[in-house]
Amino acid sequence: MPTGDGRFVDRLTLETLDRDIFSGTCHAGAPLRAYGGQIAAQALMAAGMTVDDTDRQVHSLHGYFLRPGRTKDSIIYLVERPRDGRSFSTRIVRAVQHGETIFLMTASFAVKDPGPEHQFELPTVVSPEVVAEMSFPEILASDPERALNLNYPDQALVDLRIVDHEKHALLHDGRFERMSWVRITEPLPDDPLVQASALAYLSDLTMVGTALSPHFEIKDQLQLASIDHAMWFHAPIDTGQWLLFAQDTPVARGGHGLARGLFYDRQGQLVASVVQESLMRMSRRS
Repeated sequence: MPTGDGRFVDRLTLETLDRDIFSGTCHAGAPLRAYGGQIAAQALMAAGMTVDDTDRQVHSLHGYFLRPGRTKDSIIYLVERPRDGRSFSTRIVRAVQHGETIFLMTASFAVKDPGPEHQFELPTVVSPEVVAEMSFPEILASDPERALNLNYPDQALVDLRIVDHEKHALLHDGRFERMSWVRITEPLPDDPLVQASALAYLSDLTMVGTALSPHFEIKDQLQLASIDHAMWFHAPIDTGQWLLFAQDTPVARGGHGLARGLFYDRQGQLVASVVQESLMRMSRRS
């Protein structure tokens, strides 16, 4: 199990500067570039900290990565409250560095109501205990370019096990799919906002890599970046337990690649869904 200095929860912690204004810092996802999943997680924390009704939990977020964040400077999160209705609360968050918006998110919080239920079944996949463990330093050492393209941060507190990680996504029944097991290696507070924010952090680890994998042979010719990111939260989350992240990539076209993902707990409950579009265009460098 990976070990390291610091606590994962510190990566979600914000300082309150004023009403609806917060400050945080982010580690690197690529050289000198803040990890996008952490920016999204902190933005969600900021939004949730302005929702006073404890019965309202986050059910969706939609974020846009506008500019790369800097790892050596703090990020200011500015929250707007456009609506607090009978059942829903909506928040808009701008993440700002040096006067420029680097990330924009809308988040919705809602009370839980009874209604019909259905879900996709848990895919058949090997258990995390039998998946070869490959730490982030090993991934970086074995293939630095692949690690950069997959947007791996320096994660000692995240246990990520990609099923058949040595293989790129293969076409199967007309679909490109990737399966990963992931968890945070320390217990987090039993707080729905903290758990949802932690899952937002995890959700950005491999989405670019999933969209890239069918075209990995031309990776050196591509410019890669996350463009937008959306999540829907369906059930209680425990990021300290293994979660299966089942991903696929239905299309890449026009310099963009789309990846989708479903998070299941080990009991087979679908706890969250993710969609991300990535920039995947031929490099414009001369």
